Amino acid sequence: MPDRKWGYLSSALMGVFFSAGWAPCVGPVLGAILTLALNGGSISTGVSLLSAYSAGLAIPFLLAALGLGWVSVTLRKYGKVMHYIEVALGVILVVIGIMLFAGVFERIAQAGQFFWIDFGI
Repeated sequence: MPDRKWGYLSSALMGVFFSAGWAPCVGPVLGAILTLALNGGSISTGVSLLSAYSAGLAIPFLLAALGLGWVSVTLRKYGKVMHYIEVALGVILVVIGIMLFAGVFERIAQAGQFFWIDFGI
């Protein structure tokens, strides 16, 4: 149970930190959509692009809200196993970070580019 003495302050800080982490992900995509909507020439194009963008943001959050009860029950049921899952996922994240740093994904993308060209796709 959260500590009630923090109240609105903790909610405001959570919003600040969430938006600080969210802005670099959402900002470029929203900027591109707004540019396309502006250069599209019609209001209906802008409305359809921004509606699709808004739905793409809202639907995952709504699904997460609907599944919150199921997730909390599952976490309580498998709480002891969750530690091992968290460690395994942490190891996977570290491995992916090392692969990014080493340029492995760039080499995979380059190899994939030639693969698609060879097959005429």
